[in-house]
Amino acid sequence: YDIKIIGRSSSNELNHQRRLRGRTIPTSMTAQSEEAQTVTYLPPPVQGNADYRNYKAIKLQNGITALLTQDAQSKHFAAAVSVNAGASSDPRSLPGLAHFTEHMCFLGSKRYPEENEYKHYLAQHGGKSNASTSMSHTTYQFDILAEFGEHALDIFSNFFVAPLFTRSGTAREVQAVDSENSKNLVSDGRRRLQVLKALADKDHHYSKFSTGNRITLPACAEDEGEKKVDDIDIKKEEGGGSDDDHPLKDLVCSIDGNCDDADMAEFVRIALLAFHRQHYRPDNMTVVVVGPQSLDELEKWVVPRFGMIADRSANDGGNDEDDEKDDDYDDSITPEKKEKWQKMEQLAAQMIADAATDAPPVPIEAAKNVVHHSAFRAELQGGKWPVVVTTKPLQNVRKLVILFPMPPSYAEPERSPSHLMSHLFGHEGKGSPFALYQNAGWITSLSSGPRISAPDQNLFQITISLTKEGEEHWKDVVKYIFAYAKMLCTSAEETLKLSEGGACQNGDGIGKDDLYRIWEEVGKLDRMQFHQTSPGHVYSFAQSASQSISKYGTTNCLSVGSLLNETKDSLPLSGLLDFCQQIVPSNCFIERCSEGAWEEMEALYGDGTTSNSTSGFAFGKQVEKWYGVEYFVSPLDESDVKLWGEGIGAKEMESIHLPQPNRYIPRSLDLCEDLPEEARVQRIELPVSPPNLIVNEPSGRLWWKLDERYALPKAYLTVLIRTRASENILQSDESDQSQYNTKTSLQSEFLKSIFADALAIETYDAYLAGLGWSLSKSSAGFTLTCHGYSDRLPDLALKLLKELTSPSFLEERHFETAKDKTIRGLSSFFESRRADSLAIYYRNLLLNYKGNGVEENLEIARAITLRDIEKHHAMIWADNDLSLEVLYTGNVSEKQARSFFSDATDVIDSTRALVTQKEAVEDNIADSWASGPLERRLPAGEDIELHFESKNPKEENGAVVVTYQSQHEGFKGKSLSSKETLERSACVRLISKIIREPCFNELRTKQQLGYIVSSFYDMSYSTNETPLTTSIDSLTVYVLSRKVEPKDVAARIDDFLLNFRSKLEDMPSKEIQDYAESLSKELTKPIRKLGTEASNQFGKIRRYAPETLYADNDSSLEDIPFDNAEVVAAALHKLDRNMILDVYDSLIMKKGSRSRILTHVYGRTFPLKEVPPPAPSKVYVSSMNELMTKRKSLIAYEPHSNYQRTGTRLLGLVGRHRSLQYAAAAATVVGVVVLFNFKGRNDDKKQTKI
Repeated sequence: YDIKIIGRSSSNELNHQRRLRGRTIPTSMTAQSEEAQTVTYLPPPVQGNADYRNYKAIKLQNGITALLTQDAQSKHFAAAVSVNAGASSDPRSLPGLAHFTEHMCFLGSKRYPEENEYKHYLAQHGGKSNASTSMSHTTYQFDILAEFGEHALDIFSNFFVAPLFTRSGTAREVQAVDSENSKNLVSDGRRRLQVLKALADKDHHYSKFSTGNRITLPACAEDEGEKKVDDIDIKKEEGGGSDDDHPLKDLVCSIDGNCDDADMAEFVRIALLAFHRQHYRPDNMTVVVVGPQSLDELEKWVVPRFGMIADRSANDGGNDEDDEKDDDYDDSITPEKKEKWQKMEQLAAQMIADAATDAPPVPIEAAKNVVHHSAFRAELQGGKWPVVVTTKPLQNVRKLVILFPMPPSYAEPERSPSHLMSHLFGHEGKGSPFALYQNAGWITSLSSGPRISAPDQNLFQITISLTKEGEEHWKDVVKYIFAYAKMLCTSAEETLKLSEGGACQNGDGIGKDDLYRIWEEVGKLDRMQFHQTSPGHVYSFAQSASQSISKYGTTNCLSVGSLLNETKDSLPLSGLLDFCQQIVPSNCFIERCSEGAWEEMEALYGDGTTSNSTSGFAFGKQVEKWYGVEYFVSPLDESDVKLWGEGIGAKEMESIHLPQPNRYIPRSLDLCEDLPEEARVQRIELPVSPPNLIVNEPSGRLWWKLDERYALPKAYLTVLIRTRASENILQSDESDQSQYNTKTSLQSEFLKSIFADALAIETYDAYLAGLGWSLSKSSAGFTLTCHGYSDRLPDLALKLLKELTSPSFLEERHFETAKDKTIRGLSSFFESRRADSLAIYYRNLLLNYKGNGVEENLEIARAITLRDIEKHHAMIWADNDLSLEVLYTGNVSEKQARSFFSDATDVIDSTRALVTQKEAVEDNIADSWASGPLERRLPAGEDIELHFESKNPKEENGAVVVTYQSQHEGFKGKSLSSKETLERSACVRLISKIIREPCFNELRTKQQLGYIVSSFYDMSYSTNETPLTTSIDSLTVYVLSRKVEPKDVAARIDDFLLNFRSKLEDMPSKEIQDYAESLSKELTKPIRKLGTEASNQFGKIRRYAPETLYADNDSSLEDIPFDNAEVVAAALHKLDRNMILDVYDSLIMKKGSRSRILTHVYGRTFPLKEVPPPAPSKVYVSSMNELMTKRKSLIAYEPHSNYQRTGTRLLGLVGRHRSLQYAAAAATVVGVVVLFNFKGRNDDKKQTKI
């Protein structure tokens, strides 16, 4: 049924005020249409039981589909627009045009012409934005604090009503596209994707180069005074040609025989406008908005704004009445030029229209009529498959990928055979290919599923990570995939026969009911997941929902893939059999991605090729066009193909079978009996309360909380095994102190990797049944985290703990897998990292790494043996001070929590007793506190500059990372820090917030230094030899660029920060208050997931419990700063301009007292030639020796100020920890009196001198 919505008129006399910074814009200023809009209501989405949101689906008169979503618990408003057009619709002569259009839409509209107005408004009011372009979609999204949602939506909607696409913006923004592409050149995933596209049919839409660069989009003008990159040389190396041979030249020259750079640039802009007209039409767009506003209010926001979008595609390519002259179109352009450009408009319109026919339709109803047309066929590689494609990775990986073109199942998302195929081939339980390979020591991981699922094609892939031994047996690995497929075919055939006969019963050999049972089990788990998952953040929801609606419509947009209406009898048996029958050698091509595979091909082919005499296809080395990636295509021996087709013997077949029934499926989804009636509905609006400390013993602590917010049958269980043995050994002297040891730390990393590998098969069913787990290592010890449905969670956690304490999982095959993975990661670290990643590595090596870097780690890792790991494992449980720190929260009673804790401590106690009896373990762990995380204090008034060359052979970009470390310790908690410390930390946070968008706008949008420009607040911690934790505030700015050399990038960052000081001084108080308010609300926004809540709380427990709680002292939970976010949020409102400027000056401006480190990494475009000459107050480091020498001169970051404590805790610490006794004695010797403030239980204050 239809209704009419009347939009409110805007006020012209107040129109100029809408761009004033920091103003809340009334609705009457922003609504745009007085015309009546007819709205048609559509079916709302099917919701899960735990989904508390309200929905309304509508179709506007102009054809736009919109989903209005009320989330009463959200503090943010979010919106997304998805356009059913992506890279598949690019013209062949303008690769990347869809992506370029995405970039250009953000650069202003006729109503809001300022380029950074959108991002500035979002930044000022706690928002963010992003956009993405795939082959089929272009999606835009943003979120913002809810009260500012309407005006943000007004700015956002105008990108689609009337974007500017100015000539100046086009010329600048194509550099951002090019920078984004250059960033991708060092990504193995991107490089391998380009090889896959190179194998595709050149006339198929999938083969198109989706990102684009300044060669494919010739609208870029180099800035004067900056070094120009030799496009021709680079593109020759990368295989893409140069703009001298651009296909557009012939097209443009066909108009009048001439074509200059201005013509080319103008044609790109004209093509952008034509692309926008063709594809950004209302019937091709989906809008999703979500916020706490009522559905009626959201409807009033959406209808008049998006109802203004007209279908401009009907104008046949000419500029319509909205395409007015922009700011660059003036009388300097000759009439001849104008006439030529008008003819260009006709050419561009026709080119865009022709390219649009390449892409298949997005909605599934339209997709049902699409003819199967795969981009991958044997005829493209010599006429006969299988063939092997070999690529050389930048990282040291061993990938084996088997790809099978299949019939498309895009239009049948619920009963797609791909769904069940992915489950079966990707299964990791007993009888699976994964289990077979892992038991043989051949693989580390396996996954399966559609690589491409489109209306016209389906490319199913099985991806396997190989061990060194597995690479030697890669043909056997492939053989068992085909054997498993043959077993599935047999099972499907027999089940189909029985089902057609009206019976389906058990028989000898393969279980005739197994496939029905598995399908029923998959459906049950999918439905359970759908109904027991609460809504996430509005930002991600808007983006995913908009794309889903465009494919599946409003009814199924949330539930698609959850098999809600499927039963045991709806098994797509015929489709499954059809798919299984195509898992054969003649229907696949194989990718090998490893250094070893590459060396094999180089030995076979060298740099040459070998022509196939029958097809003319040249096997051997090929070069991909856009990235210049080299790869080999080679045929397989007929004998290997024959063996694959014959399958395996009966004895070997016994090792593979269909999955057994899943024993981890929850028996009950009931909520805890102890939960009060009012808490049996979701109450996300309630504040998060801290957990209860219900056990505090020398052997450990148990923290528990019965959830009263989420009303879900789920729990989160974290077990920290506190032990210094994770990273430390006893010092060689008699100081009784433990000391960080790189080998010990690496052995702990090996241990957790071995454990994960050893338990993968056993716990895979738990993963399928919604139970997850992980084991991590830190300076505090080992953390075992388990989460999911509460019914079987303690059983899983206790099983894992028992397995961890037993040395039985320390098998040679798992050790070799872990060692191989570690060595490969370390050995390719420098050659595979992006420049900005390396810059952060060198900075951290100086600031907070305890070891000596990757090179030393690699040397030590190569020497570690299984016996070393076995001794290390025993050493952990022999630690006399080992204790448990357990947080059990969610759908769990206190009784259940205590029972688990008792069982867990029994496991630990019995293990320690067994270790002591079995062998005498050398006690290398001292009975003293071991240092935790470390950060070194940068010297005041000294700039440290690091200069290093990237070792990545493909890295064109350079990077600069500038970090300002506060000279004053950061805020820890209201009872652990002073008021002054709180204010300073709040100031640093607010400065980082205010500076983010202007930094991006100046360095990225205006100066176009590079695609990656970022600034952020960072908080780190240092715990040096005592349990007193120090918090450190920092501000970091970093840029990835190939436009100018790193030292000039650093200078521009300096200039920006210097100039920003005056802008901060002149900034209206209202604008500063808006930033403070938005940051405050960001810090205190409701936590929506139990896992997030548990993770946050356990982080505080892990860090602060040792210094605030211990068995011989009266404990107070108030000392653990669970409420830090609320405390900092409140402090933000009390800051004034003078306080902010004082902190800005001390942190950034005062060169004589600030602490700063600048890290430069140089890429191929601007290589490192020489380090700057020495200068006052500057230290230059350009080698590892210089870096380590400088590091030795830095002291650990320890607090200057006094501490306030409750009771006698600090005296207790001094009495317990010998390191504090040494510190106190040393302070006395040198005549330093340290004052500690104490607050007694009866609030009596006293000073104690040590």
